[in-house]
Amino acid sequence: MRAARLSASIPASPRRSLRALLPAVAFACAGVAATASAAPAGGSAQVQVGNQGTSASSSGKGKSGKYKWPEVVVSGNAISFLAPLQFGIAGYLPKARFAFQYDRQIRKGHWFHVGVAALFDRGDYHNFRMKSCGLSGTGVCGEGGVVGVDVYAGYTYRFFLQKRPWLVPYVRGTVGYTFFDLPKVGGGDGNRRQERIHTNSFSIRPGGGLRIFPIDQLGLGMDVALPIGFLVHKQLNDAADASVKKKGGFLFGIEVLPVVVEFRF
Repeated sequence: MRAARLSASIPASPRRSLRALLPAVAFACAGVAATASAAPAGGSAQVQVGNQGTSASSSGKGKSGKYKWPEVVVSGNAISFLAPLQFGIAGYLPKARFAFQYDRQIRKGHWFHVGVAALFDRGDYHNFRMKSCGLSGTGVCGEGGVVGVDVYAGYTYRFFLQKRPWLVPYVRGTVGYTFFDLPKVGGGDGNRRQERIHTNSFSIRPGGGLRIFPIDQLGLGMDVALPIGFLVHKQLNDAADASVKKKGGFLFGIEVLPVVVEFRF
């Protein structure tokens, strides 16, 4: 009875207003439930509301536009350009060296490589580690050009760094044959002031290096190797005798190749 009286005492217009608000309240509750069910599993989000407005933050890594290193270095073939220097510590080697090299992946970190290099230098018998010109009565021994070629092949093991796959250190072993000629030193073979004509060399070359890949197919780096072997010089006997002789020597050198560009395909 009392409830009926109370209901009768409420005017008709407020009752209509309450009925109109009920659908809006139900819709808002449904929206909150749907938002909660759509949150990603394992993610985290924080929302702060203050006097300065609303701000949101998430647990995502990185920033848009920031450079990212490649996650993998691709392909099992590579072509490299290597330059520019080598030195003979014991025995002579032409100083300028420009090489092209092909690498083929055998399995995982195991690679095979083969290459060819052009060699250049300029000097006199002091540079060639000779005690003298070797030919008597021929005047001053002048400087001249040296040109040569180097052919080599070997095995490389490349290390895989799981956290930094774009950084590739390696060790390698190489065997090679080198030939260089002294075509214009002292006037050439016809009127030669220096006894040495050309040199052959066989060597093993333990070494290693590093590649850095700013993108997944292009790498930059450096190589260092230690040629160890022997030299065979072809020389004239003396100024009046056109016959030649061969003279051997020990080789220990170093290849310093800081300019290395590698392209994988």
